[in-house]
Amino acid sequence: MREFGVRRYGDTLYHHCMADSAADAANWFAHFQTGIEGKDFQALVKDVARPVSDEAGIGGNPEVVVVRHGPLTPGGQAAIDLRRTSSLR
Repeated sequence: MREFGVRRYGDTLYHHCMADSAADAANWFAHFQTGIEGKDFQALVKDVARPVSDEAGIGGNPEVVVVRHGPLTPGGQAAIDLRRTSSLR
């Protein structure tokens, strides 16, 4: 597992979790953040172990992950909420 920060476009805070992949982190975020359950959106997922290349998701970190309304995946369920946030730099 690696640490990821996840946010929606337009949000200014990343919510951090431990997950196996960016897709798992985005799925976790979609089901455990208040107000976005059941919605389709684009998440920006950054791997905190790598330098951020472009906050808009163009440079690869963070990467854009399309989240579609659907069930919690096994990977999303296995993600661990680190209960911390970080703001855009």
